[in-house]
Amino acid sequence: MTIEEEYERIKNLFDGVDENQLALLDGAIVEAARLRTELNRLHMIAAASGLVKVDPVNPSRQKELPVSKLLPKVRASYANIIFKLAAVLGRTVDDDDLGLDDYE
Repeated sequence: MTIEEEYERIKNLFDGVDENQLALLDGAIVEAARLRTELNRLHMIAAASGLVKVDPVNPSRQKELPVSKLLPKVRASYANIIFKLAAVLGRTVDDDDLGLDDYE
C-alpha cells in the first residue's frame, strides 16, 4: 500500500465532514498515512529479520535489532494520530443525526 492509497482511504472516512474541518485535518491525515505505510514496512523487515538476533552457539547472548526499537515508537505515533482523528469524527456527528427522533 502506498502513502497516497492510505491517504485516500483515511480521507474517505471523513466523507461528509465540513470542508474547513477537513482542510484543517489534512496534515494529520497525511501523517497518519505515512506512519501506517512505515509501520507496514517495519513489520515486513521484522518478519524477515526478527526483532532479536540470537547467537546460535550461546542462545543467552542476544542483541536487540534496531527495528525492534522503532516499531513501538512508530506504532505509538500512529495510534496517537488515529485516536485524535477518530475523536474528530465522533464530534462531527450531531445528536440530532443519531436516528433517535422516532423514540421521543
